[in-house]
Amino acid sequence: MLALICVWIVIPPFNEPTIVLAVASIELSPYLLAANALFLAVTVWSARRRGTPAAVVFAANCVVCALPLLALIRSDALQPAAYRSVNVPIAERVIAVRLGPLASKIRAYLPGASRRTPAIFAIYGGAWRSGSPRSDAALNRALAHQGYAVFALDYRHAPAYRFPVALQDVRFEISLIRKNALRYNIDTQRMAVLGHSSGGELAELIAFGPKSPVAALISYSGAVDLSMGWKYPPVPDPIGVRAVIQNYIGDTPAGAPGRYRAASPLAYVRRGLPPTLLIYAARDHVVDIRYARKFRDALRAAGTNVRFVELPWTEHAFEVLPFGLHAPIAYRATLSFLAATIGSER
Repeated sequence: MLALICVWIVIPPFNEPTIVLAVASIELSPYLLAANALFLAVTVWSARRRGTPAAVVFAANCVVCALPLLALIRSDALQPAAYRSVNVPIAERVIAVRLGPLASKIRAYLPGASRRTPAIFAIYGGAWRSGSPRSDAALNRALAHQGYAVFALDYRHAPAYRFPVALQDVRFEISLIRKNALRYNIDTQRMAVLGHSSGGELAELIAFGPKSPVAALISYSGAVDLSMGWKYPPVPDPIGVRAVIQNYIGDTPAGAPGRYRAASPLAYVRRGLPPTLLIYAARDHVVDIRYARKFRDALRAAGTNVRFVELPWTEHAFEVLPFGLHAPIAYRATLSFLAATIGSER
């Protein structure tokens, strides 16, 4: 059973269940390494130093489970920080909103503070077709405990609602929060947007749009070039990227080139953009790391202050496990970036 779990550390996922297995096995690899090492020691001891098939399997599992950690050690990304609470109490509130014909809710995580606090608008992922403001709650709470007011936004999903409906929804919600800044005790001059995957694409469009309301952008595995993503999907392709993008846009790149360009953050790169933190997985089988690198290079060429964190051995949506191998590294990078761009009242 351990071998069947550990094998997804090295085998690329080919459908949605296997991408879940890949994320879990990679992110839990330190725990799996410890378990296999323990069973290996017990097996060798009980066999009185004679080799057994089980010992060979446990030894092989140890090697496989060590690969993600060794890759991190060889990179410059090994600087974790746990999602732990600090001495800033928070209140969780639900803000009712209406998105077109649908009733929805923003989940707010508000730190107790006498002065106005910086704000973060969090946008969940889910291939534009699923998810809710309850997603990423561990990260949102952790950031609130650091002194940031976090607003987990909602948006209408594809294919029932096509682009640009989701973008219009998050723009409306951000505008609503800004208009009520006094009620939520936030500083509208110190606001950031943070998005995950499809939410990362929306966050990028918010930050790079005209009259951007935010002073900083954080993108966890956000899509950057929808036309290229459709034309050259990942191999293997566990979620069916072409169908996902086509459901979001409503057509192919040949049929709607203008909409594809309008939905691609790469098309908006220019001078004067807010500081940007990009966090991507090198083994991502949803958003190819090559597009992230191209995005980084284009932003740097335009003079944007860009921090780029490339996690060498993990998959898309690694941050769903806050106690995993890579989420604490992304969290530390996020805290450092936020402190440098919008500050903190902690």
